[in-house]
Amino acid sequence: MAETQDAAKSEGETAAPPSTNATANPETASTQEDADNDKTADVDPADDTKNNDTEEHVDDDDDDTSSTGSEDSDLATPPSEDPYLVLVKATNHKEEGNAHFKANALDKAVREYRKGTNLLKPFNKSNTGDEQVKALLVTLQNNLSMVFFKQNKTKVSRDIATKSLKIDPKNVKALYRRACAHKKMGDLELARDDLKEALKHDASNAAVKKELALVKKTLVDYKTKQKKALASAFSSSGKGSSLYEDKEKEKQKKVEAEKKKKEQEAKELEQRKQQWEDECVKRMAKGDEAISFDDWEKERKAEEDERKKQEEKRQKEERKAQQAAKKAAAAAKKAEQSDSSDDELTATELASLRGYKKTADGRVTSYFTREQSEHEKKIIGNIAPQRLEQSSTPTLLNAAASGDSADSKKKRPSAWNQAGTWEEKDTTKWCTDKLRDRLLQAKCQKQPYTATISKVDSLTGDASVAITNGKKRYIFDYHVKLKLEIRNDDDDEAVAEGTLHIPDICSTSHDELEVNFAGWKKAPGSAHRDGAVQCQQGLITEIRGKVQQWVEDFNQHY
Repeated sequence: MAETQDAAKSEGETAAPPSTNATANPETASTQEDADNDKTADVDPADDTKNNDTEEHVDDDDDDTSSTGSEDSDLATPPSEDPYLVLVKATNHKEEGNAHFKANALDKAVREYRKGTNLLKPFNKSNTGDEQVKALLVTLQNNLSMVFFKQNKTKVSRDIATKSLKIDPKNVKALYRRACAHKKMGDLELARDDLKEALKHDASNAAVKKELALVKKTLVDYKTKQKKALASAFSSSGKGSSLYEDKEKEKQKKVEAEKKKKEQEAKELEQRKQQWEDECVKRMAKGDEAISFDDWEKERKAEEDERKKQEEKRQKEERKAQQAAKKAAAAAKKAEQSDSSDDELTATELASLRGYKKTADGRVTSYFTREQSEHEKKIIGNIAPQRLEQSSTPTLLNAAASGDSADSKKKRPSAWNQAGTWEEKDTTKWCTDKLRDRLLQAKCQKQPYTATISKVDSLTGDASVAITNGKKRYIFDYHVKLKLEIRNDDDDEAVAEGTLHIPDICSTSHDELEVNFAGWKKAPGSAHRDGAVQCQQGLITEIRGKVQQWVEDFNQHY
């Protein structure tokens, strides 16, 4: 097992048991130009594509189906199993994952690596496992981190590399993986710190040196650009001080506007004083007493307010008159367009239907439409289009009429698709309800314990039936989260509760159904532990059977 020996060598420990498989190892995958001197990089350091917005997130509640290794594991694998056999199984999963990776089947590679980590986790509780277990666990998680990075699931890649570092803080590959993820997510300083830490443990690693140089250069360029932008924005002198110039211009505009306002007010005051002097002269010429400027201003303002009121009143009356005229015009138009008979067209309708005519039965049609005469109907029959009285819902072709068997009738498409090219029917609602019922029927009895599904916590997905080229295909894809309960039949008391995950119920791989035990919500006591574990594993077998029954239900119903 080349990968385990590699990881154990980095730790100075003995390699794990050998494996007979010898496939390409994704842990040594790199670009061609770094292949000779890059002993750490599994991903091309220069491959910095944009971060995918739809990244996966590691769910803490789903720790057993994600690639973790340092936390306490639940009883997915009984700790009583021979550690040597577990190491062999985990190594085989790793080799199968490597083979899938070489074939670019990344999803299958992820599944195999996860199975390997799930086998090893019970033997590394609180990071207290054997060095061979730790080495193989770190190798599997490093491979997972690399595959998720290639799938543009950058955050997941980073989190899994962090889990590896909790087991082995000095692991150069895990540091490199996390640095690549940090860089792709834009966390350049964190990427630089990880790469520096990697160089402390492997100073001659060419890939780490190259990546560190790229990160440093990117950081310098970014900081230089920031400094220029800030200097340009806040500098009080200089050609690029846009913010400062804008504020100065705005301030200058306010000053000029205030100045113009004062000048206008002074000019108007001067004009009013001239008018007041003229008014005083007129009063004195008539023999009246002159009036003060303040009293004259009050009289002028009162007259101006009265003029404004009169103007507003006049405008209001004009608006009312215009609205009344519009309402009268609309009523007249409506009366013109109204018609006492639905069969007769108004003058407006006839004008708008220029190029149309009325038939003998009162229908309006095009002038190019020609009706059959009674003589023509007697000779060739009535060839006018007839209304279909049948239901518009597609119906299956009559197999009996065509001499087909019942099986042939079942596979035949609907009446409107007689060619049988492609027809698909959504069956999600029926399939979802039926699958939920089947899962709730799962039950396992190991006296004196009984394990059942207490709740279908989550059931998402869709299903459909497609007919193509005369063949019927059943398509479905579901993801399920279940709550299990184990009760003691002697006293009818719940001794344990837990969670099961079915990550993939699909039409292409339902025969090999993966059911993961996510952990105990209510752990069984020491007196009930062995019985609870047996019931839990037996219930998983029952669930696989119920899913197969559901598939048969689906095929028989449609």
